[in-house]
Amino acid sequence: MAEILLGVSGGIAAYKSIDTMRILQRRGHGVTVVMTKAAQRFVGPATFAALSGRPVGLDLFGPGDRPGYDHLELARGADLLLVAPASANTIARMAAGLGDGLLGSVHLAFDGPVVIAPAMNTRMYLHAATAHNLAVLRARGVTIVDPGSGLLADGEVGVGRLAEPTTIADAVEALLVDAGTLAGRRVLVSAGGTQEPIDPVRYVGNRSSGRMGWSVAEAARRRGAEVTVLSANVDLPRHPDVRYVDAPTAAALHEAALSEFAACDVLVMAAAVADFRPGEARAGKIDKGAEGRLALDLEPTADIVADLAARRGGQVIVGFAAEHGAAGLARARDKRRRKHLDLIVHNDVSVDGIGFGSTENEITIIGDDWEETLPRMSKDACAERILAAVVPLLAARP
Repeated sequence: MAEILLGVSGGIAAYKSIDTMRILQRRGHGVTVVMTKAAQRFVGPATFAALSGRPVGLDLFGPGDRPGYDHLELARGADLLLVAPASANTIARMAAGLGDGLLGSVHLAFDGPVVIAPAMNTRMYLHAATAHNLAVLRARGVTIVDPGSGLLADGEVGVGRLAEPTTIADAVEALLVDAGTLAGRRVLVSAGGTQEPIDPVRYVGNRSSGRMGWSVAEAARRRGAEVTVLSANVDLPRHPDVRYVDAPTAAALHEAALSEFAACDVLVMAAAVADFRPGEARAGKIDKGAEGRLALDLEPTADIVADLAARRGGQVIVGFAAEHGAAGLARARDKRRRKHLDLIVHNDVSVDGIGFGSTENEITIIGDDWEETLPRMSKDACAERILAAVVPLLAARP
């Protein structure tokens, strides 16, 4: 199995790293721990040493006058670097490329996959500097296991809780086990929500942020695929190794999908496409005072995924069904059959904390003769599970 280097930075969530380490060990991986000075204020190195059966990396320099090269040896011996928890300070240092401590130097010397799990106060997590630093790391290919929401150590309630140890371990294993499973394949992903213009200022739209599609694209890229994203009004960081095509309306998305579909092996239609649009957008801004009441004449948009399914030449096609309420699962099953999709991903957007705009989701993946209902997890983890269902279908195709 794999050799994992676990970096533990300062914060009350450092104690959860013990559970993360034990889960990874139970799954057969070797774990070596590196701690920052701040982390040692929360958990003693002896705890990690006793449970890992290995020395804990603490200092950049060797004893006495001997120069230390531990950061190079640690980097050479690891298959993956995991930093959990990753404090705001550690994230900032990683983004800036600082090597003034052992963990920072290991990060700079390591050339394999890197996973970080942020944990901090809500205001620190939402600060523009932290958002920028996370975007920098994500653009470099770092996998980020998003924090959860709830009661924090300081008594506040909000986002910033370290993801559950099993979620972190799942993200690590997804990178280790599934790397290369889509090598040589082309994956086409739609993401975001279309906006259908009423006039030059107003539009009919939806609340989709594009996070789910972005997560699928990133997961496919990590698995070795050549990825193209059809982006419908998504304001999220873009990865330099992913190709993006902007398609703001349903018509533009349909046109772009038709242009790209023939060359792809897998289509994942995660975008929330408007079902209706104004028949004709006004040339100028509508004057509220002059109009009084406004009636819109809406016409149906094209059913993009059904159209592409009818044109398929062996592609695996995954649709999404964002439903509202208890009857949504049955509608999702019917939608998969009617549109001749290989898989459909159902989620209930009436449930608080998942769906549009959230970093988490709770999905059911529906296949031809099977279903898998997943508990609430990060959208990154959902993306991995979706692609795990795609890989065997793709392998069975000519």
